[in-house]
Amino acid sequence: MISITFGSNRFIDTNGIISFKNKELFKYELRSSDLQPMITVEIRDKDGTLLGKVWKSTSFVYWHEDYEPKVEREGTNVKRMALVRKSDNTTVFELIIRNPNDIEINGIFYIKGFKYPIIATKDYLKIGGIVLSRNTIVRSGKGIVLTENGLSI
Repeated sequence: MISITFGSNRFIDTNGIISFKNKELFKYELRSSDLQPMITVEIRDKDGTLLGKVWKSTSFVYWHEDYEPKVEREGTNVKRMALVRKSDNTTVFELIIRNPNDIEINGIFYIKGFKYPIIATKDYLKIGGIVLSRNTIVRSGKGIVLTENGLSI
């Protein structure tokens, strides 16, 4: 069982946690050796500028010069990854690996073509004027599907 918490909402064994026009905000795949979810995500600003990219929950493969990546490990295992804006020390992305099958993702995200920021915190997920908090979605083919006019779950 894979559990991904995104903005206080749990998605259990659910593909496509959040997508817009068939483009997923982040992708996860299962590592073949132990079925641990591996997250790949691009963190962009409202203008589409790439701020950082995480590859398979292992490392930042890119970060913008105005941002600093932080990676906390326990032995060789990644426990937390964050992208911090240098000018004000604001965390714009955070990935926490609680155990191999329980991951939390928070931050401020933008998807090209979608006009609202997606704000995921430990307390809520805010998309435009809609706030979702502490929901659980289990074994759904898709999680949250965004459209120009709203969203569906």
